[in-house]
Amino acid sequence: MLQGEDDEDKYAEDMDMPGQKFETKNRITVRNLRICEDTAKYLYNLDPNSAYYDPKTRSMRQNPLAGTGKEAVLSQYSGDNFVRVSGDAEQFANKQLFAWEAYEKGTDVHLQADPTKLELLSREFKNRRDNFKKSAKDSVLERYGGQEHLEAPPKQLLLAQTEDYVEYSRHGTIIKGQEKAAIKSRYEEDLFLNNHSSVWGSFWKAGRWGFACCHSLIKESYCTGEAGREAASESNMLMAPPPVPGTSNGHHIAVVEKQQSSAEEEVAEEHKSKEKKKKKKSKKRKRKHKKKKDSSDSDSSDSDSDPEERHKKKLKKALEKEEAHHRRIKELMEIDERKRPYNNGMYEAKTLTEEEIEAYQMKAIRDDDPMAKFLSQ
Repeated sequence: MLQGEDDEDKYAEDMDMPGQKFETKNRITVRNLRICEDTAKYLYNLDPNSAYYDPKTRSMRQNPLAGTGKEAVLSQYSGDNFVRVSGDAEQFANKQLFAWEAYEKGTDVHLQADPTKLELLSREFKNRRDNFKKSAKDSVLERYGGQEHLEAPPKQLLLAQTEDYVEYSRHGTIIKGQEKAAIKSRYEEDLFLNNHSSVWGSFWKAGRWGFACCHSLIKESYCTGEAGREAASESNMLMAPPPVPGTSNGHHIAVVEKQQSSAEEEVAEEHKSKEKKKKKKSKKRKRKHKKKKDSSDSDSSDSDSDPEERHKKKLKKALEKEEAHHRRIKELMEIDERKRPYNNGMYEAKTLTEEEIEAYQMKAIRDDDPMAKFLSQ
């Protein structure tokens, strides 16, 4: 009896509730608890804008490492939604979809009620579908041909080696091949014509361009090389003035160089003087045009030297014009209103001169003037 009681006590200690005694050998784990070696879901990415963690259900449905570049390194957790498409979940969803489509076509089958029947039907359907695709492909190849194009080598052999034929020149430029040299400019470059070893414009002298290889200043000339340089220098020496007696050769060379520099300066000065002459001519033309305009506006009597005489003549003409205007008004007022013309030309839209204003003020009749009656008599 004592031995049986001891066994009961031993079994009772082993079957204690979890969490009450930690000395037991067998511990029952709880679903919501995790061991210390596991990493919490909310510790994979500490960015607050990353996947949302629900503390109530302890779930993080999105991938916390999305967009960080660490998916391949830390692939042990990709979010709770990843479990829905992992394992047999995708296969289970495909079978459920096949069951629904078969039921719509008239086949009575159910995923939970008849799983074996559904599995056999799905296998038979896949075999028939594959056979139909293969027969259609074979019939097309028999009719039109082209089987040799489908018998391609495996991808490992295709990507193992590539051959691109490229031919380069001595200077490193591409002559032949799939690659094309980078175009630096739309104009042709490095073209040496007429045996020249330099391009046109590589030499400058006395305001003219030339070739640096032969110092030739003619664009379509043939290259003469070093001989052309010597001939050009000799011609310059011949065209130079004779040296002053008693001077050394070095002094003579310095004089020649000075003359060459002075010739270049003269060319530049001539260019500047031409520009100045053009500007002066344009200014003279503007002045002449302005004078002609002013002379056309002024009267012929403006040629008199005395300004007082000119003013008197202008005032006299303005007074005569004002008197004629008054006479015209008087004639129109004497005519009956019905016979009076509508557009009588009494008013003209133009700016008045000083003399015309003065004449109007002199001939104007004022009602408040006590001497106005005597003027009318």
